[in-house]
Amino acid sequence: MELLAPAGSFEAFKAAVENGADAVYLGGQSFNARANAANFSLDELRKVVQYAHEREAMVYVTVNILIADREFPELYDYLYDLYDIGVDALILQDIGVAELIQSILPEMERHASTQMTINTTWGVRHAERLGFQRVVFAREVTAEEMKKISATTPLDIEVFVHGALCICYSGQCLMSSYIGGRSGNRGRCAQPCRLTYQLMNEDKTDLLAEANLGNHLLSPRDLNFVEEIRNLQECGVYSLKVEGRMKRPEYVATVIRVYRRALDQVLSEEKGVGSGVTEEEKTELLQIFNRDFSQGYFHGHPGAELMSYARPNNRGIRLGRITKNTGSQLEIRLEAYLRPGDGIEIWTSRGREGITVNKVCRGKNEIEVGNPGDIVQIDFVGKSHPGDRVFKTHDELLMDKARQSFQEGKEQRKRPLKMRLMGSIGEVMTLEVEDRHKQVKVSSSIPAQQAMKRPLTQEYAFQQLGRLGTTPFWLEELELEVEDGVMLPVSELNEMRRLAVEGLLQSAHAYERITRGVYRQRLKDWKDRLQGEQEKQIQQHRASSTRETKGHTHRDLGLVAAKSLTVAISDLEGVKAAIIAGARRIALGGERWRSRKGMSLEDIRSAVKLCKEQGADCLLRLPRILNEEQSAWWQENLKKIRDWEDRPSIMISNLGELEMLKVLDSDWTFEVDYPVNLFNEAAIAHFLRLGARGVTLSTELEHSQIENLARWPKTELFVFGDLEMMVSEYCPVGATLGGKKGSKCSVPCVKEPHYLRDRMKYDFPIETDLDCRMHLYNVKRLNLYKELGAIAKMGVQRVRLQLDRATPVQIRDTIRVFLEGWERALDGERISEEQAEKVSAYLEERFPEGFTKGHYFRGVL
Repeated sequence: MELLAPAGSFEAFKAAVENGADAVYLGGQSFNARANAANFSLDELRKVVQYAHEREAMVYVTVNILIADREFPELYDYLYDLYDIGVDALILQDIGVAELIQSILPEMERHASTQMTINTTWGVRHAERLGFQRVVFAREVTAEEMKKISATTPLDIEVFVHGALCICYSGQCLMSSYIGGRSGNRGRCAQPCRLTYQLMNEDKTDLLAEANLGNHLLSPRDLNFVEEIRNLQECGVYSLKVEGRMKRPEYVATVIRVYRRALDQVLSEEKGVGSGVTEEEKTELLQIFNRDFSQGYFHGHPGAELMSYARPNNRGIRLGRITKNTGSQLEIRLEAYLRPGDGIEIWTSRGREGITVNKVCRGKNEIEVGNPGDIVQIDFVGKSHPGDRVFKTHDELLMDKARQSFQEGKEQRKRPLKMRLMGSIGEVMTLEVEDRHKQVKVSSSIPAQQAMKRPLTQEYAFQQLGRLGTTPFWLEELELEVEDGVMLPVSELNEMRRLAVEGLLQSAHAYERITRGVYRQRLKDWKDRLQGEQEKQIQQHRASSTRETKGHTHRDLGLVAAKSLTVAISDLEGVKAAIIAGARRIALGGERWRSRKGMSLEDIRSAVKLCKEQGADCLLRLPRILNEEQSAWWQENLKKIRDWEDRPSIMISNLGELEMLKVLDSDWTFEVDYPVNLFNEAAIAHFLRLGARGVTLSTELEHSQIENLARWPKTELFVFGDLEMMVSEYCPVGATLGGKKGSKCSVPCVKEPHYLRDRMKYDFPIETDLDCRMHLYNVKRLNLYKELGAIAKMGVQRVRLQLDRATPVQIRDTIRVFLEGWERALDGERISEEQAEKVSAYLEERFPEGFTKGHYFRGVL
């Protein structure tokens, strides 16, 4: 098993390596999901890779964001630079980038980021198709699922074991993106989930006002799997990943040191018992940073136990309670050690106040350390009362211990060497040096001499040859095979040692690389193939369009508009309303909401039949997230649908669903929905190559990016409807009001609508699906009615109305105005300001929450 550490700076990198990490993941100064970390220039990456390889550690570089087409030229050079530097693997999110690297740089090892939302056997299978060697599971995967999935794949399995936990499925969170334009998929997440919220009902009553839970309703506890390592091993997990590229070096040093010792103990015992971690080490993990700890979903759904409602930042450890406040001093009964330099936080009725302790007294005596059970005094001017709790948030002794571990010039991560020194008087001497993997042989530049006073001894030779200083080696064993009375000047011994070390380090980095010229030729071939695929798709589309419109007049745009306006509906009543309104392309299904009937298999069949009777194209949308059990349920239902005479096309929302569909019937027509995060041409080409009949673009694209991607046929753009910000296994309604834990819940979500109200008094709607996932929506709906003319001019093939939460009346009226507007746009008619304002007012009567243009103009950072 591998221990994988984070590093956001060179100090943090050294802290990781020196405390026992097998590998370190970090970001360059481009294309990584922690844009606010210090990160590493190419020169710094060279230094990092050399340092790591000399100490038998590996370096993985994150290229784990969605990448726009205009950024690809920079990416091309960057990828080869990383390869040339000797980076051991790349961590990727973007499907287009994965496809690119598989084509032009297959020599590079690739890891599928947790941002790819892979959580099933089927998803892992698609990662295999894309050429990945490792998959980083979604954090929501349970132990049982891990065991099942790992048994079916040759890929390495990596899981997060310590640190911050995202409340949403990674790669699916658009909350920061929609609210402030800072996209988590682009490495700029502003973490709005850590802010305060109130749980409101439709009457705008705060349902938790009397609960005294705390208001951080989307802020989870941190992960801590230090006592689960043996269980993870049994689940087939290879790599244990610690989160924390934004954390300070002392945090990295402490966490990696504790996990290293625990992992070593587990690996050294075939059938051991226990976790391999001491109580002191558990306390150190708490002290260095915690929001309380959790094992996430590993053992099942934890409900409210997942959350840190009271505060979103470090809690530290409980230090004790105040027994007296004299006005200038606090008296505290200690439950933990307290030293000068420690940072503490006092929890008063008015809030929390933090101070650094400058001295600790017991009675009249100043002491170096206060022990648990002591009553001590510290200087403090402020308001607090007996009984107030005190927490230690900074332990100076622990921090100093951590700093010592990666102090410059005192590196301890070294490899053992075995040396053999041989020679006779009058001959050059030979030094053979070997570590665990390599052997080097060097000779002296002059012959050995007869010693006049001090012949070469075992002790002296060991002392000289063992002076390895800051090199990554230490001398474990020396074999001396020399003639009695032999002598060699110390300068010669030192030079032989230097040459041997240099040889070992050179051989450690020597491997044959493809040249930049070969790489550029591969890149040219890939670009040519991409252009050829685009031209082929355009020709096929033209031929298909000619067949479909044969017999129609040029002015028969009503049908063309209706066939290129996709309406997403979640229930049978909505389908009926859409048909009546003139919709002729319907994407039905998707999530099955608890707040409405949803669609049974019979409802789907009835909807498909209705669509056929009315000449409407019909697609079945699969849910955004499916776990292993839910995938099996859907697979059984898809087997039944497969045998229908008029089976619908399928719209997939994640990578696993495509693989599941291909196994059922490789010829089943399918389209790719926007949650798959199609952000560039390479991603579109990947799915069209696999047979996709259409792709819906990412909702994070701005108009110039959309125009570029619209050159590809079969593109669809989301132009109206609900913007889903988050999908989570955690449900704040069930966790706080329904006693949710495991499958147990009183299901309060069905009684009335619920909202999360933020500090600006915006109410974000919550929907709960039948699998008890929370779906959180933006307050305002997307509305690009006014931009339809520009969108049609770009060449976008289809537009989407996302009406899966709308009422039949809202569905009917929205479709009518957009059908008319889209028909005008296709005919080249400009939508006037007056018409746009009229339609906007008409729609606002039906959707009083208001509208946004999303990222159409502003894009994302």
